[in-house]
Amino acid sequence: MIKSAFITFLGLFLVLVTTSMVYFQLPELRYDFGPKEPVMIDSPEQLADALTGRQIFVSVKGTINFDRAATFSKHGVRYTYFMLNEYDTALVVRTYETINEDWAGLDRHLGRLRKYRRMPFSRSVRAGFHKNFDITIPDSAFFLGRDDVPKPSGWSVGAAIFAVTLWCILVYFFFVRRLYIAISKRNQKKDSSTQLDELK
Repeated sequence: MIKSAFITFLGLFLVLVTTSMVYFQLPELRYDFGPKEPVMIDSPEQLADALTGRQIFVSVKGTINFDRAATFSKHGVRYTYFMLNEYDTALVVRTYETINEDWAGLDRHLGRLRKYRRMPFSRSVRAGFHKNFDITIPDSAFFLGRDDVPKPSGWSVGAAIFAVTLWCILVYFFFVRRLYIAISKRNQKKDSSTQLDELK
């Protein structure tokens, strides 16, 4: 009885883990296979209007505020975060590159737009801006992953296929197969009982 309960609990746990894997990969796949033409955003008011879903491919018009730019490192990953003059704290932009004076002429930033709270390391970045610039990023802010364009990758597609396949295997092994065995044993007992009754 204890062994059966443990196996059931283990199965539920593993299925839950693989379900979460699929759940977190679906938005990535929707973005990667989504529209390749960016939504044009020219003012702060258009941010909320443009973001009707969890994320969207956009082109944001704005000039870099070099006084609000910093490079943060977390878990070995290094990014530069900055704000745009026209958007104040309403938008935080992330780039893989180190910005310099050559960026002063840029007034368009292409990438993935989503709510700030959905940004990786959002709490650490908020704390960094507060410590370095005495700036508080509001909960209503947005985040732009610069140069993050919708493009399917073999890794993301392979990871999704692996997660779905693993989910099916786990469901079959821990639940469908065990249910089938239980039904088969019950039928065998019934057949045995019927045979005994016939012999009597």
